[in-house]
This record gives sequence, C-alpha cells and structure tokens, in this order.
Amino acid sequence: MIKAMDKKIYDVLIIGKLAGFDIIFAEYLSRKGLRCCVARNAAKGEMAEEKASNLYFAHTHFNDKDIVSYGNGLEFLALARKSRLIISFTGSLIGALKAFWFFRGLLGLPPVVNVTTGSDITELAVERSMPGLLYRQYLRFADLNWCVAYPQALKNIAKLNVPNVVFLRHPYYLIPQPGESAAGGEKRPLRFFHASHLDWKVSDPGSHRNSSKGNDRFLRAFARAVKAGLDAQCVILDRGPDRDLAKKLVKELGVDGRFIWKPRLTRKELMDEFKAADVVIDQFDIGGFGGIAIEAMSAGRAIMIYLDENCIRPLYAEMPPVLNCRDEDQIYEAIMRCADRKYVRDLGEHARRWAYTYHSGETCLDEFLGHYKALTSGKAVKA
Repeated sequence: MIKAMDKKIYDVLIIGKLAGFDIIFAEYLSRKGLRCCVARNAAKGEMAEEKASNLYFAHTHFNDKDIVSYGNGLEFLALARKSRLIISFTGSLIGALKAFWFFRGLLGLPPVVNVTTGSDITELAVERSMPGLLYRQYLRFADLNWCVAYPQALKNIAKLNVPNVVFLRHPYYLIPQPGESAAGGEKRPLRFFHASHLDWKVSDPGSHRNSSKGNDRFLRAFARAVKAGLDAQCVILDRGPDRDLAKKLVKELGVDGRFIWKPRLTRKELMDEFKAADVVIDQFDIGGFGGIAIEAMSAGRAIMIYLDENCIRPLYAEMPPVLNCRDEDQIYEAIMRCADRKYVRDLGEHARRWAYTYHSGETCLDEFLGHYKALTSGKAVKA
C-alpha cells in the first residue's frame, strides 16, 4: 500500500458537481466546524474559479479559495491524501482516479462516502455495461453509501446486497424570504411552474430507465383542467429528452397558448420562478424528493409530486404537505383543487415550515457527523 500523507489540510474533500451540491455540502459542513475542499475536474470544464457566492445565497463559512481544480488522477490523489474523508456524488470518484481506479485499495485513500442521487443507483447500478460494472465496484468500495430512498433504489440495493447503506436527509439551499406570488391577486390566472426535465421515456426509452418524470400525464391533466374552466397558465422549462414531444403534445391538446416556455435558468432565475408561482410541478414516476421540490417548498409554494409513502415515512416524523398524485386522473383532481387559492396558500405555508424542519443544513447533518467521527476517529483540522 502507498502510505498516505500524515499532514491533513482538509476534513472533507467533496467531488461531484451536481446542481451545486458540492458547494452546498461544503457550506453547511463548514458551518459545523469542518474544513472543506471542493474538487473540480478541469478536464471537464468544471471551473475552480466559480465562486460559491454565485449560487444566489451568500456563503458565511465556506471559502472560495477552497474550490480547487485538478487536471488528472495524480493531482486528485494529492488532494485526497490531504483530506480525512471523501464525499463523492454519483460515482464521481471513479472518473477522478481514472486509471488508478483499478488500484484503489492500494492508494492510501481516506474513507469514502458515496452519495447516490438518482439514476446512478436506480439505473446505472444494474446496467450491464462497463460503467455499470465500475459503479458496482464503487458501491462495494465505499465506506458508507448514503442512499436516496426511492422505490427502485431500494430494490436495487437489496438485489445487489449493497453494504454500509444509510438513509439520511440531504441539506438544501432554503429560500430565506418566500416573497409574494405573481401580481394580480385573485383575478390573475393561477400560475403553475413545471421545473423538472421533460422525460417520459419516448426519446430515451429502455426497460432499465427508472428516473423518468412522467410529465405527459401532467400535460394531459392540465389540458383537461383548462378545458373544464380553470383559469391557469404554466411556465415550463424547455429541457429534457422529450421536450419537443411536449411542445407537440400541448399543441395537439389545444392549450399551447397556456404555456410559457423558458430556457435553462440560472439559480437566481430559478428561485425567482419559484417565488412567482402558485404551484410547482416536479415528477410523477420516481416516488421520492429531489432538490426542486424541497427548494420550492422553502419558498412557501405548493408542490405537486408523486411520493411513495412507504419510502418517505422512515425519513420523516410527519408526511410532507404536498399534492401527492401519480396517474392522470389523480393529477387532474389535484390541479382542480388548486382553484381554491386559500388552500394553495395554506399548503405552501405548511410546506415552508416542513422544509425548514427537515432539510436545513442546521437540522439534518447531525447524524452524518456521527458517521464522520466514526470514520475519521473524531479528529478535525483546525482552519
């Protein structure tokens, strides 16, 4: 075994640029007193000079100078040896080590925490391919597998007998001031915001797919609601493999005039859309939470989503206050309930309180810190 360096600079090395999660974790772990480094892959164009403060909310603890680029496996390995623990999102550690991956047990790496995020554990983990094989090796190599509690994820974890599994809540950026919804009061159209990828497995099919969104059911249900007399409009993001099919579908349904299409948004623009909406639409296939829903809930907005209650209950003392629906008829009924604007406002207020109770960095990292201490013998680096 290659001997690891005795001198540690960082408590946690975080790798995997996924919707800013690397910096989100770095900020909240820094608030808990840990010295963090965010590693960005220069070969993939992940710029180290991107500032943490560009992510809409000003950071109070994590320092921009600790966002570091690496150009190859050797440079990443040098960072790893300066750290007490690695947090790796969605298998990013495999690519960071590159050719060294096959010698992973001889590199003197610190303990590794794998954070699964969605399609990695619901699809890639059981894929019959070289990437799938490498990911299964990674699951067995990790000292801790911090897994999402999606129905398909649970099935795959059991099927593969994944070791060292824990189910913990993630911290998210929560919006400090919810703000008022779109101007115009009760007389304006009800405003829906469809923020998730447009994907119902037409352009990207396959029996292995378990991370689709089922948005076509929402589009059909929304058209039914409008034709039934609901005065509503929907801001929808032009993204996802089935986005062209979505445009064709709403036109065929005769409601294309009720949709406002928008391109990829910055984080600030996304937050502004949350604030401008009455109801935010997430997904109807996966059965669990992602970042869109939690951040929108923190803005005090009603959320329409499908949640598998058997997977949600173990993580929360109370069920999330959302419009939980899955098939087209259920979605239609949920949309029609939104005609009662007081109901929508009350649901949003309840959602905001729930999000802060269960997903702020101050409330949902204590259990992880227990695992950190166990894996690193409780030693921390002085900043």
